[in-house]
Amino acid sequence: MNPGRQVVTEGGPIQESVAADATNMEDDPVFSVGGDLAFNWAFGDNGVRIVLTGGHLSGANENDDNTHGLGNNFYCNPITNTRYGNTRNHDASMIQDCNWREGCRDRNVKVQGTDHGDKFRDGPVYGNYAIYVSRDAETFPLPGSKLDLQIVVN
Repeated sequence: MNPGRQVVTEGGPIQESVAADATNMEDDPVFSVGGDLAFNWAFGDNGVRIVLTGGHLSGANENDDNTHGLGNNFYCNPITNTRYGNTRNHDASMIQDCNWREGCRDRNVKVQGTDHGDKFRDGPVYGNYAIYVSRDAETFPLPGSKLDLQIVVN
């Protein structure tokens, strides 16, 4: 099953909520690049679950390890979701120009936190990410809003 390389939104975000004291915004994988959401970005023997189109998007056959986002796995078969080991996966990346073909190797790749394969070094954690997608909504509740459960039956 080929999961994709799908751009799933258009027109950019309709709303962003960022903490007033947020830091590291210059290389944040969501807030520093803008654009539309893309899912399952497979390239070479790599894949990223969530990226934004405003960042670098490697070509399908480009094995450069240089697309960064959320849910990253370098050295895998992204079409079949098969890892070739547990060495080069990382949950959250930072936006960076770190091209494998140009000599940027594993220890130079910047990742967030400690949830990563053994080829990478621990990095800072920027925050939490929540992504909501809707065909109809023009706004979403802001942080701190109390939500109610509503079930609509057609």
